Amino acid sequence: MVEDRSSCGRIVSDFVIERYASGRLSDAETAEFESHLLTCDRCQKELVLAVAIRESLPEGEAEQEPAVPRRLPWRGLAAGLTLAAAAVAALMLVPRDRVSDRIAELGRVTQPPVYFGVPVRQAPARPDSVFAEAMSAYVAEEYAAAATGLEEALMAGAGSVPAEFFRGASLLMLGRPDEAERAFSAIIEAGDSPYLAEAHYYRAKALLSLGRASEALQELEAAVNSEGDIRTLASALADSVEVEMGG
Repeated sequence: MVEDRSSCGRIVSDFVIERYASGRLSDAETAEFESHLLTCDRCQKELVLAVAIRESLPEGEAEQEPAVPRRLPWRGLAAGLTLAAAAVAALMLVPRDRVSDRIAELGRVTQPPVYFGVPVRQAPARPDSVFAEAMSAYVAEEYAAAATGLEEALMAGAGSVPAEFFRGASLLMLGRPDEAERAFSAIIEAGDSPYLAEAHYYRAKALLSLGRASEALQELEAAVNSEGDIRTLASALADSVEVEMGG
């Protein structure tokens, strides 16, 4: 991204980031700063730092003046303290359980993968009745019945990839990410299929729910590098994970 250093200098001297984080900019100042923020990596990182510091404060203190400790301009850090070091220091102020909670929240799935039917997903032309009944439960949002039925379908010899994929999705919706992670891993290990990119994405969701952020980023990278429509979602989620991890 292109950085406008003259604008950055003014933003620092006027404590724009601190005032933005605490909601104390005027509408005009907010619009101007947000326009600058779109193309400035430096100010984006400073804003993440400002928010991290605010959220580390005990409830009520964040509303006091100044909302965020005022820092010296970019080149005026007396002891040679770099922005990266300052970010690390700020993140150390954030309770680890709070960071873990945020990572887990990124793993939450509110809308399950949509079942488009056999022809679109290229599953077998005539899935057995056990699979069909389980998918009827899935479409009806009866995920416990769907998970059980899909497990039975797998044991009965139904198409393993679609049955395993939607079993994993059902387990995610039931709040059982450890089992879901294993289901999506099985799909990934099976190799190329219409479900592969989504399996990487939803395995990442399960891993995030389990607090395994680094592994989740690897799965998201695989999803981003795929040819599926899930790439945009995977890229956005990866960005959010990196922010929470302080990267």
